Amino acid sequence: MWYVIFIFISFLQSVIGFTLMSSSVMRFREPINKIVTAGLFVMFLGISLLCYTLYTKGINSVDRYAVLVILVIELSWYLICSADNFFVSMFSFLTFVNIYVSISYISDNLAIHKTGLSFVNERILIRMLIYIVILPLLFKFVKHRFRKLVEVLDHEWRFATIVPFMFLMMQIMVLYYPSPYWHWENKEWNKVIIITLYLLFLAVYYLLYIQANAIVDKYALEKRQLLMGQQEKLWEAELARQKSAAANTMRQRHDMHHHNAVIMGMLQYGELDKLGSYLKSFDEALDTHQANTYCANPIANSILNVYANKANIEGIKTIFRASIPEKVGIDNVDLTCVLGNSLENALEGCLRISENIQKEISVTVKYIDQRLRIQVENTCVTDLIFQDDLPITQKSSGGTGTKSILYTAERYDGTAGFSVVNGKFITQIVLNSN
Repeated sequence: MWYVIFIFISFLQSVIGFTLMSSSVMRFREPINKIVTAGLFVMFLGISLLCYTLYTKGINSVDRYAVLVILVIELSWYLICSADNFFVSMFSFLTFVNIYVSISYISDNLAIHKTGLSFVNERILIRMLIYIVILPLLFKFVKHRFRKLVEVLDHEWRFATIVPFMFLMMQIMVLYYPSPYWHWENKEWNKVIIITLYLLFLAVYYLLYIQANAIVDKYALEKRQLLMGQQEKLWEAELARQKSAAANTMRQRHDMHHHNAVIMGMLQYGELDKLGSYLKSFDEALDTHQANTYCANPIANSILNVYANKANIEGIKTIFRASIPEKVGIDNVDLTCVLGNSLENALEGCLRISENIQKEISVTVKYIDQRLRIQVENTCVTDLIFQDDLPITQKSSGGTGTKSILYTAERYDGTAGFSVVNGKFITQIVLNSN
């Protein structure tokens, strides 16, 4: 009786381990709570069926197809929960099938010197130790890199899926055909074959990992070049504004003696009312070309000035409260990325609402305790849709700005969040200075 119970625990351990491994890199469908509940319910039905068969027909009948049942349960989990496209999901699923089969083979061989209940208990313990080692590595190191690859690659996943599929076929041929590995007679020779296969498996995946790193780095370089181009445009706009302000100052200085002559004439003839109106209009003309100084940081000040002018042209009210020192320990390109993209998104969000609604952009930037805190609020449409806490862009091939903000925040061990509250889109960013 205990032997059957621990066999079932071994099957349950395989299902739980496979599920946790696959969840480490999976992007879940929305709403996550309902989808995960549905996936766990289907998994419970499969486990219940396996338990019933084990209880009624015994271990020998179940042992022949237990692996197949486990794989069907996990495939159902993927079909229900995974929001990735078909080939990304297949690559992930087949890869973890390979890892699961290899864990089963390794644990069985390490516990082969035991028999009966002792064999099952030792196999459970060995698998648990393997999962304890693998799962933190997947969640801490693999997940982030894999999700970036999903964002970067497209049709390449069709070809990448061939790799785990071919290894799965090779494992099946070596481990289960013509007889399963637990019936091997020449075990030592077969062990050499399977070890060679696993070394080849690791080598190919290592090469894929290196290639993936190169692709991600290339994407990061292209993104950085794009941001540098954006920064260059902002500087050009700021330079043009400053040139215009300087030219206007020179012109006003040149014309100052004319203004003095007009003022002296009005004073001479006692036209004080006209003099007041004239001085008022003169002050307004000076204020029109006055440069705004929002903060001490030249990059941030330039960006705020550029988007203040753009918003003014579109009739959008702006409220800028910035307290940023000249040096904040953040790369100029990265500062351009988070601030420029946030304001660009805010401006576009305001332009998407109807003309009869008051449009407003409010920016609050503070540098406190070696952290740069940015909050941008703008009026927006009320039917925005979010996926994975990110707004779904309404532009074709859009969404690059929010992703760039997220990636930059991650590089500085910070956070970035997006939400809609009372008809306003809110972007909140925290960057830790170097």
